[in-house]
Amino acid sequence: MRNLGFTVRAIEWKIEVATIEEMLPGVYRVGGSARTWEQRVRAACLWGGPGACASHKSAAALWQLDGFGPGPVEISTLKQNRAHLSFKVHRTQVEPAFTTSKLGIPVTNAFRTVRDVVGIVSEDRSNQVLDEALRKGLVSMDALRRMVDREKRSGRRGLGVLRRLVEQREPGYQPSASELQAATRRLLVAAGIEFVEEFVVTDDKGNFVARVDFKLVGSPVVVESDGRANHSSKLDWQHDLDRRNLLTALGLGVIHVTWDKVMNRPDEFLAEVRDASTRRPWPPPTP
Repeated sequence: MRNLGFTVRAIEWKIEVATIEEMLPGVYRVGGSARTWEQRVRAACLWGGPGACASHKSAAALWQLDGFGPGPVEISTLKQNRAHLSFKVHRTQVEPAFTTSKLGIPVTNAFRTVRDVVGIVSEDRSNQVLDEALRKGLVSMDALRRMVDREKRSGRRGLGVLRRLVEQREPGYQPSASELQAATRRLLVAAGIEFVEEFVVTDDKGNFVARVDFKLVGSPVVVESDGRANHSSKLDWQHDLDRRNLLTALGLGVIHVTWDKVMNRPDEFLAEVRDASTRRPWPPPTP
């Protein structure tokens, strides 16, 4: 407010009569206005000064990525949070090329948000975040490859994880869900079963093995939605057997679900999933 010509005494008087309220040192809001998470994020960015922006999980929430919502505020700025204010500061200056605005709040763009988030969440969540961003058209594989190549010597946190995720996906990779897969997902969500969709399976050396429809969180079980049109020929049938053998050899249990089971026997399917998720260990393949 000093930049707007208000004197210190004028600011103090406005606080006394509740015309304004101090949210953070040097940051004020109109007295009596609704308190929102977006307001707190915007205030933190104003506190952070020129170039400050919402980042990491706060940016993921602003981009409406699944699993991220209003929560602890995170921003990126070079300013130090010496007063231990109630938000997290990542001490870095984000280049203008990697920032944009959402709801009037400066925020890292989708590419930078994905890079930051995959560096602070689990591998399962990283796969989910990247695939969702691709599915929603927020990022593209070509641009991601250019990004990791351009910054390969930067040593920045999250870049190594992002590079591995990109390398696990073939050129032109685009996650897509069939109607059966979408129906299966709704069943799992409604049952409270946690999973990662479009999960990339790798061997112990990090080599790509397969991309499965669903991987249960905390359990070596995957669920595959089998549409008849995709599995009608003898060649497709043999391919599916070979693929399942590879997954089983890695210690993963594979549950197949069809339209009939999803639409007519959902309780039976969910019981199979719950039973498989509690089985320890999954039986090894027969020699």
